[in-house]
Amino acid sequence: MALSPSGSTRQRRHRHAIDPAIGSDHRLHSRTYWWLFFWFLVALAIRLTYLSSKPAWMDEVATTLFSLGNYSRLIPLNEVISLDAVLRPLQITPGTTAQDVVVNLLREDNHPPGYFVLAHWWIILFHRLIGSTDGYASLWAERAITAFLGALAVPGVHHLAQLCFRQQRLSMICAALVAVSPFAAYLSQEARPYSLAILLNIASLCCFVIATYAVAEGKPLRWRTVFGWIGVNTLGVSVHYFFGLSLLAQAIALLGLLVQQSHRDLSTWRKPNWVKVYIAAVGTFVGSVVWLPILLNFYGSPQSSFLRADAMNWQYFVNPIVQSLAGWLYAIIAPVTNGTSRFTVPIAVISCVVLLLGYVPWAAVVMARSLKFQLKNFHTRLGIQTMFSFFVVANALFFLVCYGLGFDITRGHRYGFVYFPSILILVGGAIAPFWQNQLDSEAANLEKLNLEKLNLEKLNLEKLNIEGPFNNFSGVKLPFIPQKINGKAFVGVVIGVAFLGSQVIVFNYSSLKFYKANLFIDYIQAKSTLPVVIGTSTLVTEQPAIVGMEMMSVGWEIQRSYNPNEPTQNWQGSPRFLLVENNVATNNSPEQLLKQQLQKIPEAIDLWMLGGSGEKLQESGSKANLNDENCQVAPEGTGNRGSFSYTHYVCQSR
Repeated sequence: MALSPSGSTRQRRHRHAIDPAIGSDHRLHSRTYWWLFFWFLVALAIRLTYLSSKPAWMDEVATTLFSLGNYSRLIPLNEVISLDAVLRPLQITPGTTAQDVVVNLLREDNHPPGYFVLAHWWIILFHRLIGSTDGYASLWAERAITAFLGALAVPGVHHLAQLCFRQQRLSMICAALVAVSPFAAYLSQEARPYSLAILLNIASLCCFVIATYAVAEGKPLRWRTVFGWIGVNTLGVSVHYFFGLSLLAQAIALLGLLVQQSHRDLSTWRKPNWVKVYIAAVGTFVGSVVWLPILLNFYGSPQSSFLRADAMNWQYFVNPIVQSLAGWLYAIIAPVTNGTSRFTVPIAVISCVVLLLGYVPWAAVVMARSLKFQLKNFHTRLGIQTMFSFFVVANALFFLVCYGLGFDITRGHRYGFVYFPSILILVGGAIAPFWQNQLDSEAANLEKLNLEKLNLEKLNLEKLNIEGPFNNFSGVKLPFIPQKINGKAFVGVVIGVAFLGSQVIVFNYSSLKFYKANLFIDYIQAKSTLPVVIGTSTLVTEQPAIVGMEMMSVGWEIQRSYNPNEPTQNWQGSPRFLLVENNVATNNSPEQLLKQQLQKIPEAIDLWMLGGSGEKLQESGSKANLNDENCQVAPEGTGNRGSFSYTHYVCQSR
C-alpha cells in the first residue's frame, strides 16, 4: 500500500480540536503511566509463570553455555563419560569475561554476540547474588532476562502506537495486546535473543514512523532521531542477523514513498528530510556490514542447513504460506495442540475448530471493516498505511528468501519477531474504534462547548460528525447467532482470547515448544531395565559448529528433574553418555569408534543412540558390527519421543 501525506499541520491541529476521541485523550494522560505500569506487571506475571518448568531445548543450551563464556568442545569425545562431564559447558567457569563470550561464540555459533554479552553480565550478577549450590547455570535466570525484556515491549509498543496514531486509547489497546500476546509469551520464556530483538525492532520502527511522518508532512526530521536510528539498527543486527530483514523492509517502504512524492515533485529526493534518511541508511549499512564476513563463514554450515527447503514438491510451495499464516495468528491466538492426558485430543480439536473456523473468520471480517474506516480517518490513515506497508514488504522478503534462496525461514516461528510489532499495531488500530465508540454524550457536549469558545459556532456540527464518526461500531454481531455485543465487549473478547492463548503457551499446551526432553527421558525410564548409555554421532566440520547440543539438552533435564541419586527415579545407576566423532576432515569412522567404546563396557546396558545416528549406523552396515558386540535392536526399535529421534539397543554383558 502506498503511503500518502495526511495534510498540513494547521489542518491537523484543527481536527484535533474537534475530534472527541482526541480530546478525550487529554483526560487520560494523567492515568496513562499507571495503566502502562499495570499492563507491564500483567506481561511480567505471564512471562514469569512456570518459567523454568519446561525443559531447555538445544538452542537454549547453546545460549546458556556461551553466556557463561564456555564452549561445547569442553565435552570429551569418543569416550564414555558421566553426567557431569557431558554438562561441563553448562557449569560456571570462574573468571570468564565478556571477551570469552565473544571469542567462543564466534568460534562455534552462527549468531552475533550482542545478546550473549548482555546475558553473560546478567547471569554472573545473578549467581553472585543468589549463589549456586551445584555449580550449574540456572535455567530460570537464563530465561528471566528474556521475560523482563519481553515485558518491556509493553511501553515500547505503546510508544510506537502513539507515534503512529497520537491517540492514548488506541495506544493503550496495543500495549494490552502485547502484554497478553501468545507469541510474545512464547519468545519471552526462552533463553534466546528474540525478546531483545523485538525490543530493538520496536525502537527502530519508532524511528521509521517518525521519519515517514516527517517526509510525508514536511516536518523537520531531527538529527537525534537519525543518529538514534543508526544506533538502534546497529545494535539490532548485533543481536540477530534477521534484524536486517526489518531494516530492508523499512527501506523499501520509504523508497515507495519517495517514488510517490517524486511523481509530484522531481526535486523531492534532494530535500533535507530525505537527505537525513539517506544518512541513516548509510550509517546503518556501515554499522551492519561488519558482521558480513562472520555470517558468510557460517553459510552452508550444519547450523543453517536445517532451513534449506526440500526438493520442489507441493510442500515446498505450500509450507511457507501455511507457516506464515500460523505465525501471524499466534500473535493473538494459540489453540491447544499439545498434551499428554486422554482429554488433550478432544480439547485440541475443539479449540482448533472454535478458533480457526469460528473466531478467526469472524474477527477478521469485523477488523477488515474497521481498518477501512481507519484508512479514511484523518488521524489514523498514515499510521495504518505505514505499518501495513512494512508488514507486507517484510513478509514478501520472507517469501523471497523461501522461494528465491531455498531457505524456509518461515519454519521457525521465532523469526516472526521481524514483523510481529506491526501485527499488534494493525490489530490494535482495527479494534480501537469499537472502544472509542463508547464515548458518552457528555464528552461530545463538552467538545461542542469548546467549539463555541473557539468562535466556531457557524460550523456545521452535523457535517463534522462530532457525535458519531464511530456510529457503525456501536455493536458487533456474534457468529452463527443473531445477537450482538457492544464495542467494548468486542475489544475485551480480542484481548481475552489472546490472554487465554498466552496461558496455553505458559502451561505448555502448545506445540510451539517443539523439543521436549522430559518426554524422551520418561520413555527411556519406562523401557530400560539395564544401566543406560545415551550416545550420538556428532558431526565435526571445518566450519564452526556446536557439538553435543542434543546430549546436553537431555543431560540438563536429567540433572534438573531426574536426579539419578533420588531413590524415586527409575535409573539402574547414573546414566552415562557417549559422543562419537564424525569428522569429515579426518575421514574417521564413527561406527568403529562406537564399537571400540562398547568393547570397554563389560556389563549389560541399554544403549540409546540419538539424532537418528542409530539409523545411520544401521544404514552403513554397523548393525552387524553391533551384533558382534552383543547389541540387538530392542523390540520398539527406532522412533521419536519429544522430537528426539532414537534407536534403542540392548547390549548384553561380555
